[in-house]
Amino acid sequence: MVRQCPVDPPDRPLEELRVTATVAHVADPQLGDDRPRPDHDRRDEVQQERDEAAGPIGKLSSPRSRPVEEVVPRHIDHDGHVRPRLVRGDLGRDRHRTQRLPTGLVTGSFPARPFLVTVEVPTHTPRVPAPHPPRADVARPGGRSLGVLAALLVAVVIAIACTSGSGPTTSPSPTFNAVAAATEGYSEKTFSIPPNRPPASRPTAPPPPAALPAHVPIKHVIFIVKENRTFDHYFGKYPGADGTTVGKLLDGTTVPLTPASDVTTTSITHGYWSGLFSIDGGRMDGFNTILGGEQLQGYTQFDRPTIPHYFDYADRFVLADHLFTSEYGPTLPEHLYTVAASSFGIMDNKTHHTDLPGRYCDDPHSSVPAFPQKMSVSAQRRIMRLQNHLTDDHPKAMFAISGYLKKVRACLQIPSLPEKLSQAGISWRFYNSPQFPIGNVLLAFRRIRFTSLWNNVVESDTFLNDIRDGNLAQVSWVNPPAPYNEHPMLPHRDQSVCAGENWSVAVMNALQESPYWRSTAVVMVWDDFGGFYDHVDPPQYDIMGLGARSPALIMSPWTRRGSNPKGGSIDHHTYEFSSVLRF
Repeated sequence: MVRQCPVDPPDRPLEELRVTATVAHVADPQLGDDRPRPDHDRRDEVQQERDEAAGPIGKLSSPRSRPVEEVVPRHIDHDGHVRPRLVRGDLGRDRHRTQRLPTGLVTGSFPARPFLVTVEVPTHTPRVPAPHPPRADVARPGGRSLGVLAALLVAVVIAIACTSGSGPTTSPSPTFNAVAAATEGYSEKTFSIPPNRPPASRPTAPPPPAALPAHVPIKHVIFIVKENRTFDHYFGKYPGADGTTVGKLLDGTTVPLTPASDVTTTSITHGYWSGLFSIDGGRMDGFNTILGGEQLQGYTQFDRPTIPHYFDYADRFVLADHLFTSEYGPTLPEHLYTVAASSFGIMDNKTHHTDLPGRYCDDPHSSVPAFPQKMSVSAQRRIMRLQNHLTDDHPKAMFAISGYLKKVRACLQIPSLPEKLSQAGISWRFYNSPQFPIGNVLLAFRRIRFTSLWNNVVESDTFLNDIRDGNLAQVSWVNPPAPYNEHPMLPHRDQSVCAGENWSVAVMNALQESPYWRSTAVVMVWDDFGGFYDHVDPPQYDIMGLGARSPALIMSPWTRRGSNPKGGSIDHHTYEFSSVLRF
């Protein structure tokens, strides 16, 4: 008997899930890679009991698959979910969120960190994880560099840096009604600061890793970006990882993380301000102060019985437990980092609500809040100090930060990695679901939307067929079909983590049954914290972040062997989304 998901996602059946759920065995005596891949038909007693209750559902080999029905695209609001009101955190229709700029942001010059430790070549010597850096109140100023993945077919890594220096700016002149915005985000209900709290401090950027080996056997890279989860929410119980089973509240108390539901019927705010309030200057105790999280909705956790396949992949490949989101949130700026190593100062989703959120360059009236491309070092340091003391000095600190924001059109004349790949003669494809238009971030790049490069932007439903038909590009960005992106509560749709995990199994099965597997690396992340708890204080690189940790799985025949009896390892190095681009 085959286990069913608790809720059927409203979409067409996943024929891809009919393939065997046992991952293909890959053996190469020269590489010593003879470990078997996960057998997804093994389940614990709890799962077997649920199987017996569910009954047979045909010959679907994936234990958690189930046919579903086709639906037409629905209207989705600007952040992919409904927000009935605001508590402390986001700023409603004029909320301001931030991100870091690969060209011009002067808020912390640091290199994007490649996933070097997860790629093993016979001549490559493993590195010992560097110790966590000392904490400091303010990190050094500067901007993030754009690392470019290139020349994969000849197994040579080309790093293309797109950075620019800082320059003086005039006095900030806010475009938004910062006073109204700052006071709207305030809530007496959840704003209770315990006395004699220790001063806030944040870790700074760690040292850069060693250089990538000259020969890398990877010819295809797949970057899968799912939605709205944290590391502790998914992998806090994974043995050996930097996880926790308890969470801190603003009043200083500690609560256990309760079992997470497969389907989340509410969505916690997870924008720029919500991220800052949750992190609370590094104290990681403000997740119960944001809208939708007042009743500890974000203090939940999955485990091996509830996401067995993800735990299986962690057992056999690489689980990165210090990959942080590039920004404090939300979707648009985070996704900008996945294709450009920067958000170019953009710190929120669109503020224009009369259309679907993904029109970007196709909507001449759409705008987004952003920090200026050039800011003085003193202004950036001031913003970072205010961020670390936002809770202690609310709403004054929020008002002061909001004063630096301006409104820009959501159609950017800026460089991106897909453009650089095309210039280098490297094939790429960007997959996105029409039911989740906010994730189609390349629609915000003028030099892609209005050129022939737009032909490389396709629907995510075609991704599995491209693998089977031998049409996989050298570099693929994949936003899963909306029913399988694991976003909590989208309008008119119950988002099942089980269904999303089944989709991931289908992708891995298809890859491992194809000739591509021997030359492919898959990196799977979740785009922002989604309001869920995480206990690790993110390094404060600049005014844009970093944000809370994302779950991260790196899967390839070339991943490093670890201490796990099944061959997997845990990578404790510090990364962010730009690190994938640098690889």
